[in-house]
Amino acid sequence: MRVLLLVFIMVFGFCLLPFSNGFTSPKGDSERIMSQAQEKEEAGDYEGAQSLYEGVLHHDPENLGALSGLAQVQYWQGNYEEAVKTYEKVLELDSKNVPALVGTGKAYLAMGKQKKARDFFDKAEKIEPGNEESEAVQPQLERKSRIVIEGGYITENPSYSSQTQGEFQQIRIEREKTYGLGLYSAYIQRFGRDGFDTRLFGHYYLKEKTRFDLSLGFAPEVDILPRQNYEVGIAHTIWKVTPEFHYRFQDFTRANTHTLRPALFFEPMEFLRIGGGYEFQNLMVGTTSRNFHGGFAELKVVPTEFLSIYGFYSYAQRGFEAGRIGNPFVNYKAHIGGGGVQFEFLGAYSVGFEAQGENRNNRETSSSYRLSLGYVF
Repeated sequence: MRVLLLVFIMVFGFCLLPFSNGFTSPKGDSERIMSQAQEKEEAGDYEGAQSLYEGVLHHDPENLGALSGLAQVQYWQGNYEEAVKTYEKVLELDSKNVPALVGTGKAYLAMGKQKKARDFFDKAEKIEPGNEESEAVQPQLERKSRIVIEGGYITENPSYSSQTQGEFQQIRIEREKTYGLGLYSAYIQRFGRDGFDTRLFGHYYLKEKTRFDLSLGFAPEVDILPRQNYEVGIAHTIWKVTPEFHYRFQDFTRANTHTLRPALFFEPMEFLRIGGGYEFQNLMVGTTSRNFHGGFAELKVVPTEFLSIYGFYSYAQRGFEAGRIGNPFVNYKAHIGGGGVQFEFLGAYSVGFEAQGENRNNRETSSSYRLSLGYVF
């Protein structure tokens, strides 16, 4: 009886041995498998290396070495998005893992997303100053500088007056996330009168995520344009949210306006910006003061760095329309909507188009269009 029991135990154990080895060997032999994967990677067999790394991760999902190796071979095979996702798992386990930060930056750089790439290389540089891989890609991360010359045509068709038309031109110099400076001038014919508008504008980044805006405008003493036009603003990005605040002063021959525009914008994805805000306007006519309120919303989509599409809507109350024939002090509420597209092609040219419509509660309407052509270098 004892002999039969011993034989039964030996046979049962022998039958379980293959299942036991198959279940435990991936963890027990992970170092050997990792070594094989690295050999395949060095030999250029990225698919073979990936299969081995994935085998280790199947039984040990938090193995940093296997995760890093998998992300690397995904990168070498051109699967940049998958590499980023794998590096994210590494950084969830070790947020200061410099090779993972650098690898993520390289993947984003390969996808043409310089802004995101720069963020990860900057993080790696703070943890490990002088990292060789970070320094090697610095020339590719230089902020873009460019000069843009634009010109175009403006037309407006109000239901209560003759057609408004004009031409404009502007030149601006800008450096990504650093500064921008420009000069705008336009010739406008509105309400049967001519006017020439000149404006200096610019922005400067006090810090990487803090922008300061300034605009100064001047025009001859004609009713249709403000003699002086000043605007200042500030914006600061926190995570993916950017609160902004702008103030504008306009000095017309028959009135002054002060306008405040607090706003909040959200960028849930790199190519999408959406937001809006509140508008308060104070109208001064001599010693008389009136206040008006409104709101606005904006949407911008940038599917590629060469194409941008935008739309806008606003609700406004007004008590003054500069240069209007008869009495310029008119009271109305208006719904204003429109949008446009900007396209750059052949690396040096741009074309833009914008359309806008306005409906007022006094049954007046207007539509306006703007076409621009530009040269970028």
